[in-house]
Amino acid sequence: MHAKGEVGDALIAQEIGDRPFRQVMGFNADEVSRSRRDEAASKNPLRQGVYPLIAWGWGRERCEAFLWERFGVRWEKSYCSFCCFPVSMGAMDAHLDRMRAHPDIAGRVLRLEYTSVSLNPQARLFGRRSLLEQFDPGRAADRPVLAAFEGELACPWALYHVRRILPVSKADPTRRGRAMRSVERVDVGRAAALGRRLQSVSERRGVPVEVDERHGRVRAWVQRRGPALPTVEELMVTAPFQVRDKKVPHFEREWAAHRRGRP
Repeated sequence: MHAKGEVGDALIAQEIGDRPFRQVMGFNADEVSRSRRDEAASKNPLRQGVYPLIAWGWGRERCEAFLWERFGVRWEKSYCSFCCFPVSMGAMDAHLDRMRAHPDIAGRVLRLEYTSVSLNPQARLFGRRSLLEQFDPGRAADRPVLAAFEGELACPWALYHVRRILPVSKADPTRRGRAMRSVERVDVGRAAALGRRLQSVSERRGVPVEVDERHGRVRAWVQRRGPALPTVEELMVTAPFQVRDKKVPHFEREWAAHRRGRP
């Protein structure tokens, strides 16, 4: 499953079949761009998206006021702790406040993001910005969150071999296609020991190394991605051990083909 919407799509196909239908979506008037993306992404010609809150001009504040008037409670936003959309939804401040209220959860999310960014520097939770960057060690309210993050990093670490193929899109040769990735866990141990080993071997072989002195990650670039497509990249990196081996069945064939075609 690639998106939560796939569950609803399967249910609609099962219950409605080939009949036209309207699907009511809860995007509010502050989220017009999300409704446009929803319309553009819809692949079912029988579907008509309906957005009543946008039609009424009800933004988040108006919705919250209605709920207060009707039920007499402050209705908290539904919450996914590792959501990547607070910036686009204008909810970043509330998102960070919720994390400060639950530092143990925040610590796990920060460890998840740190692990992802270790394997792929482009995988920051908010695109160009990371969640970790939002917390300041000099701010008292942020210290419990950062302490929980440090506690999450005090776990077994692994040495990973990561290869990534960035192909040309088959539909549009001017754009990038879906990336293919191979992740292999080479060894498990203590962060410092794995890092020293990787740094020592890489430096002896002349492989560029990046060291995160604060949190312990060591990354060695066997090959960086090139500026033009298609391209590949290969790295060895240390990070928390939770990542499982993953590789699509045809990866090795594609890897060999893209390596042969490398300039």
